[in-house]
Amino acid sequence: MRRASAAIILMLFVFSAPHLAQQSGGPKSSPTTGTITGRVVDSAGEPLAGASIYAGSYSGNVRRTSVTTDSHGDFKIDGLEPGLYNIFASMPGYVSLTRHSDSPNFYRLGDSVTFTMSKGGVITGSVIGRNGPLVGVGLFATRVRDADGKKLAASYPGGYERRTDDRGIYRIFGLEPGAYLIMASRPRVGTILPTAYDFDVPTFYPSSTRDTAAEIVIREGDEITADIQYRGEPGHAISGKISGVASDTQGQFTPGPNITLTDLGDHTAISNSPTSLTDNSVFAIYGVPDGEYELSATQYLATRDNLRSQAQRVTVRGGDVTGINLKLEPLGSITGQLAFKNDPAAGCGKRKENAAPETLVYARALGPAKKTETKDEQSHTSPWPESSSALAAADAKGSFTVKSLVPGAYRIDPRLPASGWYLQSIAFGPAAAAKANGAAVKDSVSVRVGEHITGVTVTIVEGGATLSGKLSVAGSQSSPAGLRVYLIPAEREAADNVYRFYEAAVGSDATFTLDNVAPGRYWIAPRVAEQTELGITKLVRQDEALRAKVRQEAEALNRTVTLKPCEQVADFSLQLPSAER
Repeated sequence: MRRASAAIILMLFVFSAPHLAQQSGGPKSSPTTGTITGRVVDSAGEPLAGASIYAGSYSGNVRRTSVTTDSHGDFKIDGLEPGLYNIFASMPGYVSLTRHSDSPNFYRLGDSVTFTMSKGGVITGSVIGRNGPLVGVGLFATRVRDADGKKLAASYPGGYERRTDDRGIYRIFGLEPGAYLIMASRPRVGTILPTAYDFDVPTFYPSSTRDTAAEIVIREGDEITADIQYRGEPGHAISGKISGVASDTQGQFTPGPNITLTDLGDHTAISNSPTSLTDNSVFAIYGVPDGEYELSATQYLATRDNLRSQAQRVTVRGGDVTGINLKLEPLGSITGQLAFKNDPAAGCGKRKENAAPETLVYARALGPAKKTETKDEQSHTSPWPESSSALAAADAKGSFTVKSLVPGAYRIDPRLPASGWYLQSIAFGPAAAAKANGAAVKDSVSVRVGEHITGVTVTIVEGGATLSGKLSVAGSQSSPAGLRVYLIPAEREAADNVYRFYEAAVGSDATFTLDNVAPGRYWIAPRVAEQTELGITKLVRQDEALRAKVRQEAEALNRTVTLKPCEQVADFSLQLPSAER
């Protein structure tokens, strides 16, 4: 997941004629501070004392702060400057029940949040070799399905790592509900000296290779015993050199590149490790079984201007693969400006004083850049490691820069500061900005290797509407999982404006809320969300084929709603079509 980087800001208002008066800049006073409060409870609703709460600003320029909950499970984080904060709770042996969404959760000054945590699951057991229990072997738990059994997007082992003790016993605790693969191999965290397991192919529970590994299902508080018979089979090595490695940046310590090896069969990264401490220009990965892989290198810099290599396809068949050359190259960026338009006639834009610092700007990848290869070049299934999006906050003047973008096409997708605002247009370049007039000039921009795109204008206007309601199902039928409600522009002139398409997930209580909606007439339609092959929900603004399909279904359903500026519609009743049940 990528972190946003920008400075915390106060405010920026831009008004336009004839109905809107224009003004830029912010107040001359110093920023005020505020608080975020909350509570941590367990799955039964009882308070959890002593839980750690961490808060980090999306601006990247505020040091992470932490507090602990009191005896009532309450916490208060004060002295926070205006902006958006990522807050999470942690307690040994517990896991958060907060559901994952399309975008990171964020909190503003004055918010109060309740975290619900449950007792994590446990997987324990012994690792036995040919001569008895194995001591000091690394055990890795990889979550491959969620609590509902849905396959997760590509992941890599190492999120949960333990080692066997002197009895050959391991215990991995604090596991989220879901299905896991357990792998025994060379330990990684804190390992410098060679171990007895460095050259072995990983052994998966119960005594398997990756393709025949058994999944272990964990529910809240479960403790499962999973003994592993270690195979001890020698694997192969993949080695080579890395060019373009950055050394010291801005007088700060610069870590060496990380090497990622991804299995092309299931898109799982089977290795993600740093290069040598003594020579960052060389790498070697041992214990690799036969298979088809993608290999890439990434160097994370303090400036967040990260470097990355193109992904190379590597085939391992019965022997070592040597002589790989990975070239680190600069990644791209997109720089732009937020323009807020305040409408005195509307007057519903909330949190105006902090509107700019509370706006996140996403650059969502539409697909990798195309690469023309010569007959002498190695073929790649994809030239760059897969990336879905990056984000940034704005500075005091409303400018933003989204960094570390791999080559490809991107759509700018802002998260607006609060209710009462809507996205009017996104224009690319000065000429496009002058012609925007309320409609997007184009909906995406292509970024090449190391390219810095500038001149993006994001216009946000006061007057956004809100539509809340409840989805009903005829008879005693139950609602399917993954339901969403979509708004599709019904006006002909807005049919191709992707920023007039909206969607919201339907909650477990069958309610939904569509916020920051531009005034206008819409078709409204519920349907089950579509997913990619990696289990990632497709977004209607991102997927042209999905937009066409949803529009066709919405037109056929012929349920319309007209929203006026600043209108707040509550208790909207919507029924799920029989075809979706």
